[in-house]
Amino acid sequence: MKRILAISFLNNFVSGALTITIPLLLLERNVDLAEIGIVVSVLPLVFLVIRLFMAALADLVGWARFYLLLNWPGTFFSTLTYFIASSTPAFLLGKIIEAVKESSYWAVNRTAIFSLSPKQEEKEATRNMAVLWFSAAVGSAVAGLGIAYMGFSFTLSILILASATIGIPAALLWQTQRQSSRARILNVISLLDPRGREKTFWFVSFAILFYSLAQYPLVTLLLPVFMSQQLGYGYTAIGLAYMLYYAIASSVMFGTLRMSLGVKRVAIQSLIALFASFLLASSGNYFPALLLALALAHGLGMGFFESIIAKAAKNRKTVSVDIGLLHIPMRFAEFSSVLFAGFIAQSHGYMPIFVSSGVFFTIFSCLSLYALKA
Repeated sequence: MKRILAISFLNNFVSGALTITIPLLLLERNVDLAEIGIVVSVLPLVFLVIRLFMAALADLVGWARFYLLLNWPGTFFSTLTYFIASSTPAFLLGKIIEAVKESSYWAVNRTAIFSLSPKQEEKEATRNMAVLWFSAAVGSAVAGLGIAYMGFSFTLSILILASATIGIPAALLWQTQRQSSRARILNVISLLDPRGREKTFWFVSFAILFYSLAQYPLVTLLLPVFMSQQLGYGYTAIGLAYMLYYAIASSVMFGTLRMSLGVKRVAIQSLIALFASFLLASSGNYFPALLLALALAHGLGMGFFESIIAKAAKNRKTVSVDIGLLHIPMRFAEFSSVLFAGFIAQSHGYMPIFVSSGVFFTIFSCLSLYALKA
């Protein structure tokens, strides 16, 4: 598990830094918000397709080698592509390669955790997410400070170095798991057949869709642009704001591992999310407080997110594929929400998107509670 957590930290350190670096770099090059949304939306769409095939392959040949053979080089080459990119199509290519690296990580990460932590799946998956969000906090701070004081090229160079470092813990996992079966294309395709899953499985898939709608377009597109264009934040301030967001959410995940997932928690996190999201667009000087309130709500919600995924998939023979299938509606939601969020914010302002974020989070909270009690 320590090697898994080390890979998780390095992987999301890079991802967290890229989350603010790429939109800000495109803004610096006078790319409009709608076009930035198109670039960012490519990742979840490509991710959706590639992850399913990787998950099926992992269930046939084992998960351990995916970290070294796919995630490590994918992370390195995506950051390298951004470093040399000089046009919007080049950034699109970077997003495609980044989708490959994210696909290879998420296709097997929960499978690895479930395999290494029997009877502790929910807690260990939530703990891993806390590490992911903490590493994103560090990555955001490094990105903001690096861009402000040393420029975009220097910051991307740091990320290239961090990407290369993933190879160390990934190589140590090489012999962790072995599978004797050889993957065949027909076997891989047959595993992807979505039929035969019970209604509860697809209900969980429907529920996690709303968590993504609440969080993904905000974090990957709107917040860094909003802070830059509407609030006049510099790169340092944006990086520190993201650092605090991820750090607070991570601390909440760690601190609530032993707390129950009940009605009271749903009510608290939903009210916080609704309050913060309704005021966010007109927050002005109060923006940091509202951002931290969202971080608190999203951190509380992650316990539900990982618990319902574990309930739906942990005891199945094709864990990687089933987790991938669970995320299909969510990835379509991420693609469409980011694609249209840029156009909506550009034509109607940020208020509709921010408000919908709180509403979607409340829907997710209620649905996930029902899924756990079912």
